[in-house]
Amino acid sequence: MFLILCYTEELKNLKISFSSERKVAFSASLSGGESGHTGPYSADFTLIYKHVFINIGKAYNPATGIFTAPVRGVYQFRFSIHGGAGRHVTVVFHKNGHHIAGTHAFQSGGSVSSSNGVSLLLEAGDVVCLKVRANAWVFDDWFHHTTFSGQMLFSALLIICPKQSQQ
Repeated sequence: MFLILCYTEELKNLKISFSSERKVAFSASLSGGESGHTGPYSADFTLIYKHVFINIGKAYNPATGIFTAPVRGVYQFRFSIHGGAGRHVTVVFHKNGHHIAGTHAFQSGGSVSSSNGVSLLLEAGDVVCLKVRANAWVFDDWFHHTTFSGQMLFSALLIICPKQSQQ
């Protein structure tokens, strides 16, 4: 919890705002334990991470694969992907529909993995998700290779105090 004080000469009083720090964290894998791949699709497709390890604050929706920021703050996200031989494995991290970061892997033989992460200032209501690129695919099984995780590091309230009069 933190305290914000603003003093205005006009009102000759203190304005006090209290904010309780909200806890937000989630971690999920693509598969609930069954073995299989997702894709390829003819267009980019939002990945739905169905096996939820933790979802404190309920900001991640396992029915849609979308995380919605409940409050303005700095959030950190990590994602990993896994694929098989001879296939492109490409996933892109989106914020409000815009490409922010991605990860790609290809190997002619054996399996392949890749990961990436990003920290962002999000406004309340901003949405993030991962999309598998068109003609690419990802794989997951009971080892939970393909994961998506995020947590709020700290909230970042924007406080504007009235300008003090100059006398």
